[in-house]
Amino acid sequence: MSIWSWGANSHGQLGLDFTSEQVERPTQVNFEFYECKIKQIACGGGHTLLLDKDGKLFSCGWNVKLQLAMDKDVYTFQRTWKLSGINFTNIACGWDFSCGVTDDKFLFVWGSNSHGQLGLPKEHFSETMKPIRLQVNAQRVSMGLRHTAIINSKGEVWVTGWGRHGQLGLGEGVLSCDRFTKVPINAKISHIACGHKHTVAWSSDEKALYVWGDNTNGQLLLDTSKYSKIFNPQKIDIDVRQGVKKLLSGWSNVLLWLEDGNVYTWGQNNCGQIGLEDIVLGKVSRIKLPGGRQMKDVAVGSEHTICLATDNTLWAWGWNEHFNLGMKTDDEAVKTPTMVPLEIIGGAEITALYAGGAHNFMVTKLLEDDNNKVKQVL
Repeated sequence: MSIWSWGANSHGQLGLDFTSEQVERPTQVNFEFYECKIKQIACGGGHTLLLDKDGKLFSCGWNVKLQLAMDKDVYTFQRTWKLSGINFTNIACGWDFSCGVTDDKFLFVWGSNSHGQLGLPKEHFSETMKPIRLQVNAQRVSMGLRHTAIINSKGEVWVTGWGRHGQLGLGEGVLSCDRFTKVPINAKISHIACGHKHTVAWSSDEKALYVWGDNTNGQLLLDTSKYSKIFNPQKIDIDVRQGVKKLLSGWSNVLLWLEDGNVYTWGQNNCGQIGLEDIVLGKVSRIKLPGGRQMKDVAVGSEHTICLATDNTLWAWGWNEHFNLGMKTDDEAVKTPTMVPLEIIGGAEITALYAGGAHNFMVTKLLEDDNNKVKQVL
């Protein structure tokens, strides 16, 4: 198993043992713990967390707010020893804060708590926090710029942090919160995604979308002239009757990947981040990969998307200022799905993709020949 990274690297968040403005193409990460099998990678504004199959946590990059749970910045993935002995099953990153869900469904949080985004009362806790275990049940978690949302084992949504634009969904009178508070939704929620200033949720039972927060760019699928901010969750039927694989959000755009293979996007498109030439506000658009290809995995950064097709090709669209699309372009934006050149990885199979603000990770594995012997392709 190999890890590759590219894009913004000003804080060493790519794990390549150096800092730079950008890394222009997928580059192999020298991961010291080579026997580890990767379960998940989470990308923040300038830091990265890595979770292996055994529940061990690693991190690298920006650490000014202790978001690595370490004492300093590190430019290669290092074991997060302050959290050793804890078996994590899920991780997430905000801009400069982090969290992990344990195997007993409790939440650890660390990093910046400047707006209460860790769920720690500001009168009792500092703005920069070392890891602390909360008495909060969590199954899924998502972090935005300055707010956090979790789904507990009952399918309830709980939020904390900055809510000036309604992204907490707690009503117009609650513009901030430093304790996890239940969002009033009368449905069991299965998926959650935090954007810059909005939140979207999906109920698999109802086959319905719930939205709240900033709607300036149509990311909530409501009339932008009438509804610039939504402070209470609104239920929206987008005529989807399939199961959902992933619900993802960038700063101001949303992607919904369905079990039947269809991919729908909406929201801001100034950088082509929803994969269309035209700017379409408040409307769901279906994205198709060229040649009738089907999607195998997808990841969304702040204003870009990377996508793996079932034929082992990589596609990208959106913002490309830091070469976060893995390709050289004349403009800083690519408005439709475009293939990323990957000759460097040979015939290795791509197994997973991850994206953050402006950086990405790709996991590959060696192929096997007809005699079940591993081919050396890297």
